[in-house]
Amino acid sequence: MGSNASGKTNFLEAIYYLACGRSFRTKDENLIGWEADFSRILAEIEKGDSDEDLLVVLEKHEKVTKTVKIKEQRVPSSKLLGHLNCVLFTPEEIELISTLPEARRRYLNLTISQVDINYAYNLIHFRRSLEHRNSLLKRINFGQASPTELEVWDGKVAEYASQIIEKRAEYVVEINKYLSKHYQELAGKKQKLELVYLPSVDPTEGWAGMVVKLTERRANDILSRVTSIGPHRDDIAFRLDDRNVTEFASRGEFRTVILALKLAEVDYFKAKTGETPVLLLDDVFSELDESRRDLLSQIFVNQQTIVTTTDLDHVSKNIIEKAKVVTL
Repeated sequence: MGSNASGKTNFLEAIYYLACGRSFRTKDENLIGWEADFSRILAEIEKGDSDEDLLVVLEKHEKVTKTVKIKEQRVPSSKLLGHLNCVLFTPEEIELISTLPEARRRYLNLTISQVDINYAYNLIHFRRSLEHRNSLLKRINFGQASPTELEVWDGKVAEYASQIIEKRAEYVVEINKYLSKHYQELAGKKQKLELVYLPSVDPTEGWAGMVVKLTERRANDILSRVTSIGPHRDDIAFRLDDRNVTEFASRGEFRTVILALKLAEVDYFKAKTGETPVLLLDDVFSELDESRRDLLSQIFVNQQTIVTTTDLDHVSKNIIEKAKVVTL
C-alpha cells in the first residue's frame, strides 16, 4: 500500500522484468534513475524443493547494458523465460481491447513466450529475417537488387512465421476454454466471451502456404518496400455473444473482460506448466464495486497474489486478514 508515486507499480514492474526479461511499460534506459549509474533486481524463487536466484543488472554507459544471472551463472535475458511465470493486470491493460493491433500482438508474444521458449526464439529469428527481407525489398525498389534474391528470405520468413502463427492459434483455442467461465463469475451474466484470432495467413497452410502467399504479394511488397503479410500483421478481437466488444461495451465492461482474460491466463499457465503463476494486480480494486471485489478475492485466494492500492478501504476485509500488508 502507498500513495501515488510511492513506487508501488515499480515493485510489480521488477517482478515482471524477472519473468519476461523486459518492462511492461518502458525501455531499459528509463529504468535507471537520473543520477544513478545502474539498476539492480534480485529475487530468490522457490519452486518445489529447490530455490533459484535471479539477477538483472542494468548499467548506464554510452548505452545501457544488461547482465542477467541465474544461479550466479551469466545467461542471455531470454533464459529468464519460464523461471518465474506471472500474470499482470494494470489499469492500462483495459486499453488492450481498443488500442492498436501492435499492443495485442505484444500481449500474445509476452504471454506465449513464458510457457514456450521455442516461440520466443522463433520471434527473434522472425524479426531478423523480416528485417533482411524488408531491406532487400527497398534495394529491389531502388533497382539495386534482383527480385529473385527474395527466394531465400521468403523461405526464412515463412519458416519462423508459420510456427508463430500456429502457436498463436493454439493459444487462442486454449485460453477460450477458461474465458467465459471467469467472465460469468465476474459479470454475473451467462454470456459467452471468446478471443478470436485474426491472422493474415491461415494457420493451417504452414510453411508452404506462407511461401506461396509471400510470392503472390511480392510485386506489391516491392512497391511498398515492406512485407505485407505475416505475424507482424496479425490481430485478435474480443467477442461477447458473437459481438465485437469494442462496438457496444462500456469502459466498465472492458475492465471485466480484461480481468476475465487475466484469470483465464492463470488457468492456462497451470495447464501448461503444472505451476501456479504469480498474479500481479496494480490498483485494480479501486475501480470495482464491493461485490466484484469479493468475487475476485475468492478466485485468487489459493495462489500467490501481489496487490497494490492507495487505500486499504478498496480491498476486501477477507483479503486484508490473510495478507501481509507492506506500506511504502
